[in-house]
Amino acid sequence: MSELIITNGDAAADILAAGGASGRIVPWRDVLHEGPLIPAAGLGSFSEVRAGYLSERFDIPLAETSADFLMRDAVVKAHAMFDRVSIWLEHDLYDQLQLLQILHFFQTEGRAEGLRLIQADDFLATQSPETVLRFADDATPITKPMLATAASLWKALTDPSPEGLFRQLRSPTGSFRFLRPALGRFIEELPALHGGLSRTEHIIASSVAAGGINARDVFARLLASEDAPFMGDWSAFRTVDDLVDAGEPLINGPESKYPCQGEANDIEAYLTAPLALTRFGRSVLSGDADMIAVNGVDRWWAGTHLQGHDCWRWNSTSRHVVPPGGDETSDGLSAAKQEPAHE
Repeated sequence: MSELIITNGDAAADILAAGGASGRIVPWRDVLHEGPLIPAAGLGSFSEVRAGYLSERFDIPLAETSADFLMRDAVVKAHAMFDRVSIWLEHDLYDQLQLLQILHFFQTEGRAEGLRLIQADDFLATQSPETVLRFADDATPITKPMLATAASLWKALTDPSPEGLFRQLRSPTGSFRFLRPALGRFIEELPALHGGLSRTEHIIASSVAAGGINARDVFARLLASEDAPFMGDWSAFRTVDDLVDAGEPLINGPESKYPCQGEANDIEAYLTAPLALTRFGRSVLSGDADMIAVNGVDRWWAGTHLQGHDCWRWNSTSRHVVPPGGDETSDGLSAAKQEPAHE
């Protein structure tokens, strides 16, 4: 039986191969929790947008990023050559967003036969070759209703506001047992109603506020704060850079951005440079100032382009998403009405 195996990255692909997984293994390699997720005519068009974003965000040559997506997409588009397609993904947000994109693709292709999902409640890359294949014991055949659910959630993510996703999360997610907590965590990456920081930004600023800390320490604390860590070091350090380079900085730190593909000495200098909260950063953390009101914002949350000084926000107290122009008294769309995180 010919098999296509899709997983989250190179480390997982290597472990699966070492463990004896047979077939063509394709790593997905995309940090979908940042940058634009916009409607596209097909996988190729979407990959062009993502390649452009990743190239600019992480200083990767566009030709390199584009070629990587082109090779991945060519194999996936040739899925008819494979009797079985096995999707090996984990419980965290990074993987769950990839899961929705992948299943949306197969739904548009009209394929359900031979698809199966292996969902790990631990990180594949931390397994040994002797243990990694145990997750296949709980493999789930992917049905047409599952494809429809995933495609509907993916469409909601690519909508130009968070409203659609909230509506979708009121419905059961069926066999996708990790989707609800993962997407709930993603919602917290919207700017907070008070202060304007995403949850990740708040964790970083709060860590720096404790004093005597550098970027390496911040990343360790960020990972420790998550039930299911999802953010890699490049994304984390770029978030630190955003807070350092803001019009009114929240953090005093390295003079240059994290050198994603730099020399070892340059990387070490960045990681060990001391970080300190600015007076403005302390005001934001205390609730006396608002980052977006002062600095504005220009970033993507899925299909929502957060721009200017008035944007969608997240009220963590009332568990409401608040539209532009709203405040804590706005009706919004409440996450509190959703079903519990675990079904």
